[in-house]
Amino acid sequence: MNFNKKVNMNNINKKFGKMGLIFLISVLIFSCFNNKEKVYTETVDGLFDTVHVISGYDKSEQEFKKKVKFYQEEMEKLHKLYTSYEDFQGINNISTINENAGIKPVKVDRNIIDLLKDTLERNKEISDKVNIAAGNVIDLWDKAKTEGKLPEQSELEKMQKCAKTENIVIDEQNSTVFIKEKCTKLNLGAVAKGYAVEQVTKKMEKAGMTSFIISAGGNVKVVGKRKIPKKESEITDLKSCKDQFCIGIALPLYNDNKIDKSNPYNNGKNDYLAKIATENMSIVTTGNYQRYFVMDNKVYGHVINLETLKPEDSFASVSVITEDSGLADFMSTTLFLLSYEEGKALIEKMGKKEKIDVIWAMKNGDVMSSEGLISGENYVKYNFR
Repeated sequence: MNFNKKVNMNNINKKFGKMGLIFLISVLIFSCFNNKEKVYTETVDGLFDTVHVISGYDKSEQEFKKKVKFYQEEMEKLHKLYTSYEDFQGINNISTINENAGIKPVKVDRNIIDLLKDTLERNKEISDKVNIAAGNVIDLWDKAKTEGKLPEQSELEKMQKCAKTENIVIDEQNSTVFIKEKCTKLNLGAVAKGYAVEQVTKKMEKAGMTSFIISAGGNVKVVGKRKIPKKESEITDLKSCKDQFCIGIALPLYNDNKIDKSNPYNNGKNDYLAKIATENMSIVTTGNYQRYFVMDNKVYGHVINLETLKPEDSFASVSVITEDSGLADFMSTTLFLLSYEEGKALIEKMGKKEKIDVIWAMKNGDVMSSEGLISGENYVKYNFR
């Protein structure tokens, strides 16, 4: 893949309302309907610490609400299993595993084992930058946000020694997970939401949904394409938006005048970074501009680099486009933690086996992309500078 060219973005399009953590979904996505099916949109709050917006075609609002209820129930089950911050009566979850670290194995639901196995396998095959055993390091930075005092370097280094994925012992036969050292703590924040969206989406497809979009904060899952093509007169930019769904990637703005004053993406002209025409794909973005805190006029994000033991801030945002939402979630954080040179080499290697593309929004306002995201009228249109 060719990564040498900087993306030039000169086009200004109509405004899109912001929805969730990263993405903007065009109000024109589902602008048409026929006599049999209409488009409905519902919102689900709170699960995985974000707002979920589900839009899709159905025969009636009542039928669509049933599907949304199914989505909510399934996501709630996974939310309760994957959280390390809450305990639930009668449920052994990640929090339960952490509480029993160094003590005893915990019998868990198969969904926990599958996510742990998938993540650890990706650590071996792709990159170990995403470390799900670094929960105690993350906790120190969470504490800093609430208490207004930066973590002591000695404490960070102490917890760094405990962030070892080899401490995770999975016994599939007995369906148990054991953490060998008491100081090791699991945190699945970098992988759980994308994985959950992928699993629930598969169930929704099996239940008969063939054309819908799920926007869960920075995670967007697109299933199928438009059931009714857009009219030629309605297409203002990407020709592929006639049949495919078009997703907008938001500008990395903090919505804080003091911070955004020097933000190169805050030019007052554009409303999104790029628009992508797609079907049956996932788009996941990692960035610090929605989850951060400010101390002594310095911005601290939520993505912690385990090597530096500090929040990573090399990029404004990194967006990954690939089919599997779980992989996209894993990769967006991985690439946010790698240098641009390391990241492009990794994507070039992965791109030989599967369809995966990336948009890097640099802190200086430059936007770089992988070869499959060449600016044009069919697939992607950049809308900045």
